[in-house]
Amino acid sequence: MDHNALRYFVTTVQFGSITKAAAHLRVAQPAVSRQIRKLETDLGVHLLNRTAQGVSLTGPGEHLLTRGETMLHSMEKIRTEVRNWGSEPSGRVSVALMPAVGSLVAPDLIRAVRARHPKIDLQLAEGLSTFICDGVLRGQFDLGLFHADKEQPSLSIKHLLNEPMFLIGPGQTKGATRRSVDLKHLANYPLLLPSRPNALRRMIDQLADEHDIVLDIRENIDSTSMIKALVAAGLGYTVQCYSYVHEEVQRGDLEIRPLKAGNLSRDWSLACLSDTPLMPAVSTVGTIISEIAGGLAKAHRWHP
Repeated sequence: MDHNALRYFVTTVQFGSITKAAAHLRVAQPAVSRQIRKLETDLGVHLLNRTAQGVSLTGPGEHLLTRGETMLHSMEKIRTEVRNWGSEPSGRVSVALMPAVGSLVAPDLIRAVRARHPKIDLQLAEGLSTFICDGVLRGQFDLGLFHADKEQPSLSIKHLLNEPMFLIGPGQTKGATRRSVDLKHLANYPLLLPSRPNALRRMIDQLADEHDIVLDIRENIDSTSMIKALVAAGLGYTVQCYSYVHEEVQRGDLEIRPLKAGNLSRDWSLACLSDTPLMPAVSTVGTIISEIAGGLAKAHRWHP
């Protein structure tokens, strides 16, 4: 597949018009049209519907756009890394963080990269474990910090630390921590939890099955901010680590209760593709994240 043709195709879709794409690329409009027709001929499919109002994607075109953007990003990244090999770490590094730790890690990570490696272009994203894992596997993210509860053959996973889990409910007293809750009594609380295949949900369900506990799961909610808001509004409880709610607990919006649940904890794992050598900038950012996690572990930042 011709790199130039792919680049012209992606740009045309982004601008919605061959004319606008040509102006952006600073080439003649017929050149863009020729490259796209060449790409369609090579692949044997129509990629674009052409109208007087612009262009729209066909089914094959949508698929190529998704893959093509990733390919172009990867090629540009490789180009930058090879050109800067042996020099100060530089280039774009994309990192995805699970919401429970983003507010703890992101500020220190940005400060460290700015101060120590200003040529690194750091890009941060947030998402649940499944989203992060899939993004790393697709090459969307260079590094992912998430809860890895099972092995992934294509990922290299480095365990950083474990956080204990708490039962989280609506706030009563600012900064309060009430008495602990036995696992068997967890069935008495209406729960708001993320849906499967979320790693935390799988862990809680497995623990409940092992102890013959039927949980009262009221709603499945795949939004961390929404779960916290609903718990604060008195509509249920959730199970999470302290880092997930430390700001809300200090404000008095939420309160936590220790869970007597054996090894119920959440791990921090840093993942990258196992079959791809880490470029200097990615390796550098990974080292900084490990340092931050080590500092948080020593400070016990996940206990009230």
